[in-house]
Amino acid sequence: MMKFDHIGIFVKDLNYGYDQLSKLIEIDRKSQVYSDPLLHVLVQFCFDNNGVCYEIVSPYGENNPVDTVLKRGVNILNHIAYKTSQFDDSVLKFRDAGCIPLGKPQPAVAFNGARVIFFLTPLKLIIELVEDIHGKN
Repeated sequence: MMKFDHIGIFVKDLNYGYDQLSKLIEIDRKSQVYSDPLLHVLVQFCFDNNGVCYEIVSPYGENNPVDTVLKRGVNILNHIAYKTSQFDDSVLKFRDAGCIPLGKPQPAVAFNGARVIFFLTPLKLIIELVEDIHGKN
């Protein structure tokens, strides 16, 4: 079973992203900034008054996934994420359904070292799977 976690939005910098998002959506709270040298991104989670989580993601160093997306101007609303306590089974399910992995599962700083993986679906939607290391789906 998977549980909705967040909507990922790529931005040129976190302050700019937060300012723009909060002009449109009432943001009740935001997380600390997470620096992830392995994934080459900075991440901050913003929660609206309905509890919907928006993950704003900006570049952190070279060879990051954000710069290319921003240059092309596509996939700015980059991904929808789901947590799963059955991470390996979910990865197999996505592959069996014809989804293309956009890399290997990697630990993510913003999720306390839980593994994440991104898939391009046949509908051209990017879905991130986040390992629920606490088993609380």
